[in-house]
Amino acid sequence: MHNVEMLFSNKAGRRERMLKRQFLNPLFGEVEIKPFDIQEARREDAEDVEHFVNDFRDLVKKVTEMEPGADSGAVLSLKESLDKTYEASAGLAGDQAEIRGMITRLLSMMMQSMWTAVGDDALAISRLEMEEQARQAHFALLEHPFIADLLAADSPVDEKLMVSCLLSEPAETVALAMPLFESEQQQLIYQQGMDLLKGLDTENARVQQAQQRLSEIAALMTPANQQPG
Repeated sequence: MHNVEMLFSNKAGRRERMLKRQFLNPLFGEVEIKPFDIQEARREDAEDVEHFVNDFRDLVKKVTEMEPGADSGAVLSLKESLDKTYEASAGLAGDQAEIRGMITRLLSMMMQSMWTAVGDDALAISRLEMEEQARQAHFALLEHPFIADLLAADSPVDEKLMVSCLLSEPAETVALAMPLFESEQQQLIYQQGMDLLKGLDTENARVQQAQQRLSEIAALMTPANQQPG
C-alpha cells in the first residue's frame, strides 16, 4: 500500500490531490486507492489543463485585439473573464505560475485602462482601489490548494468530504478557510468534526492532527458560535 504513495505527483491536479488527501487517512474511512485510480485521476487532470490552455489562448486573443478606447462594458467583461481564468488556473496540475503571471499582467493592463477612464472621480477611484485589494486577497487565498479546490466551479470537495478535508489541512489553511463560511456553516463544521472524530484511534497521527484542527476551528469561529472551553 505504501508503494502506491510513491505514485502521487508533486504538483497534482484536483482529482489526484483528493486521492492524496484520502490515502491512508482514517478521517475518510476505509478508502482503497489503487495505481489505476491515480493514473485515471492524473489523466483527467491533464485534460483539464489542455482545455484551460485552449480557453486561455482564446481569451488572450480577445484582450490583445481590444481596440484602444473600447467601451467600459467590454473592458469590464474581459476583466471578469481574466479573474475567473486566474481562479481556474489555481487548482490545475503542473506548474501554472507562468500563466498566472501572464493573467496578472493582462489584468494590470485592463485596470490601467479603467484608471484612465475614471480620471479624478474620487468615488470611482475608491471603488477601483477596493477592487484591487479584494483581488489581491482572493489571489493570495488561491495559493492554498485546498482553498483553490473548495472555490472551484467543479470542486471535488463536496459536502460529504468537506469536513474530512478541512481537518486534514495545515493550521494556516484552516485559519484562512474558516472566514469563507457563514456562522451557521461554521457551527455545522464543528459539530460534524466532533462526530467524525468519535471512535477514531487517538493514537493515529492524522487523528491527533484533526483533533488539533478542531480545537483551532472552535477558537476561530465567530463569537456567537464559539464553543465553551
